[in-house]
Amino acid sequence: MSAVERLPEPIVRMAIAWQMRLRADAGDADLQRQFQAWLIRDSRHQLAWQRLQQMGDVFHASQLPNAAQAIPLLQRAEASLSRRRALKLLGGLGLAVGGATLLATQAPPAWHSDFATTTGERRRVGLGDDTEVLLNTASAVDVQGRDLLLRTGEVLVDGEKWRVRCRFADCEGHQARVLLRERDDYSEIRVERGEALVSSKAGQRRLHAGEGLGVTARAMMPLGKPPIDPFAWARGLLVVHDVRLAEFLAEAGRYRQGWLGCDPAVADLRLSGVFRLDEPVAMLQNITHLLPVRVVERSRWWVRLVPV
Repeated sequence: MSAVERLPEPIVRMAIAWQMRLRADAGDADLQRQFQAWLIRDSRHQLAWQRLQQMGDVFHASQLPNAAQAIPLLQRAEASLSRRRALKLLGGLGLAVGGATLLATQAPPAWHSDFATTTGERRRVGLGDDTEVLLNTASAVDVQGRDLLLRTGEVLVDGEKWRVRCRFADCEGHQARVLLRERDDYSEIRVERGEALVSSKAGQRRLHAGEGLGVTARAMMPLGKPPIDPFAWARGLLVVHDVRLAEFLAEAGRYRQGWLGCDPAVADLRLSGVFRLDEPVAMLQNITHLLPVRVVERSRWWVRLVPV
């Protein structure tokens, strides 16, 4: 890969989250195995991790600070740079120190996309007379007529006739309401209403209401009903049924800055319920009433659930 290749924001955020988790539980063998599995899953994960380790040069330190300070320090460092330098740092344009290319994340979507949302934000966009797009947290799209390009994140498209290009597929909707989400290693497409034609290098598949598809560079995989309602975020909700606590927190963490996780001892506890995305504090407090856990908050950037 090129040293200046742009990395998707979710991958960069995950690399930072792993840095924090490994600092908090350095001796956890299971966590180390999970980290290694994530690292080898995608060459972009390795690239993000390498750049993150070099990020210390920006702070005049050998590595990132402790978990509670990592993201605030990143933000302060970014703010202290000139706009041009910040664009290089965040946009993957290749800021080099001592011959080593520093962490090059994707620039915030709003800097280079037609429509975008920040972390925790949802945005509704009307296109023409019959198509509506709802952007989820940390998402970005470009628009050309009725054609859209999903750059990052997740969108829900509703209209009579439209077309969306995502990382691994093209999706054409006909009187359809369809969700498209970019995962680390595949594009997720789910139809809530109507039908959609999905085209990729692996072929074509027509989806109807209630069906889902995962698309990679080489394959199409039918997706069953997940424990987390994929459409509930459009109503401002996180609706789950018998989901692992670790999986729930990973999803909830998309809507807040910083790191949200749990102790391995409670990771497999099961959770069901309806939670409001715009009430993150109440969400965590509700979990403590449903499960034998308590909240440890070193700062608003680092929150962890541990056994009672």
